Amino acid sequence: MKKLVCILFVFFLLSAGQQLFAQKFKLPKYYQLFLNIDSLIDNTPDAVIFFPEVNVYPQAERKTKRDRNRYDKLVRNFIKVYPYALEISSVYKNIDDTLSMFATDEARKKYLNVREKQIMDYYKPKLKKFTLSQGILLVKLMDRESGTTAYQIVDELRGTVTAVFWQTFALMFGNSLKTEYDAFGDDKEIEYLVRRYHDGTL
Repeated sequence: MKKLVCILFVFFLLSAGQQLFAQKFKLPKYYQLFLNIDSLIDNTPDAVIFFPEVNVYPQAERKTKRDRNRYDKLVRNFIKVYPYALEISSVYKNIDDTLSMFATDEARKKYLNVREKQIMDYYKPKLKKFTLSQGILLVKLMDRESGTTAYQIVDELRGTVTAVFWQTFALMFGNSLKTEYDAFGDDKEIEYLVRRYHDGTL
């Protein structure tokens, strides 16, 4: 009987330890920012319970059918485009970091040629299916995620002549590689979708 009690006690301690570990490392961001969680848990004799973070966003009233259809289209485009914006921005940052490791321009150029072919082979079949509105959205979201416009990315990686060529081509179709993201202005609806995406509520 004593052995059974000891086993149950050990099991309880292990379970409690797992819960504390989960509390320390799986907490909402606002707890991590404003509270000393480790100290709070270690110095509180009673159970510490944290409620999940909940973000509440204002919903703009869309009175007309046209406004509702426009917003629904934006949501559909965003869901399709945003994962590509995250992925491509990550690829760009990786390339940018790797370039600094090469000692010569020749080595950097060789590396860029290889990476360009890989990127074109992988993304071209996917991105050529994008509509014009999806392409415009992608350019904006790439600026948001990388902090660099699509034009600057092309200019840096392929040179000014190539950047000007693709910018001219984009302008013919009503797009611009120089488009910048404005989270508090024209793109506030997109920013709302970005936050919902990361919250897992979209």
